[in-house]
Amino acid sequence: MDIVFSINNNAEIMVLPVSPEWEMAEDQGNETYNGLSFNIRMIGNPGLRTMELSSFLPSKRYPFVNPYADINPQAYIDFFRRIKSDKIPARIVITDRQSVERLNMAVSIDNFTYQYRANGDADFSLSMTEYFFL
Repeated sequence: MDIVFSINNNAEIMVLPVSPEWEMAEDQGNETYNGLSFNIRMIGNPGLRTMELSSFLPSKRYPFVNPYADINPQAYIDFFRRIKSDKIPARIVITDRQSVERLNMAVSIDNFTYQYRANGDADFSLSMTEYFFL
């Protein structure tokens, strides 16, 4: 599986070195109204999808690292911090092992945390929300 982030119509592309498991949440704006003799359920509009992923950014080329990925953790940290500080959306594309696209979504970065290990690798966690261009 490959996870690729890009900004500004692929002007800058970052391939995650280690593909983590990821979680997608799809909210629906449903509401329940209390009636006199029964409740009524109204199906609302779909909400924005949210996504979380956590992994690590290696500082050396381990055998399992994506060959197209950068092995400089600071490059990824700077990339995600710049997206937040410049207030620009990113695009995440996830493909499976057969190169079938499983997700292609514009996102805003809601939360980005990272921590360096003693060996130079960095653990990170990323929370994102679907972004629609207007």
